Amino acid sequence: MLYPRPLERLLSELERLPGIGPKSAQRLAFFILRSDKDNNSALAEAIRSIREQIRPCSRCGNYTDVE
Repeated sequence: MLYPRPLERLLSELERLPGIGPKSAQRLAFFILRSDKDNNSALAEAIRSIREQIRPCSRCGNYTDVE
């Protein structure tokens, strides 16, 4: 099925996640489309900030936000 380009891009990115196939990507994308702007902004910010704030611990290898 053909979707608008931004939706196709989202589906493609979601499918790159482990365990997420085409059907699950569609479910997630449609959930995001139905969600209100505040929820979507919170999700986007959480994804964006994880790369800046979380890293592997140099002693144990678990993920941490301190060090």
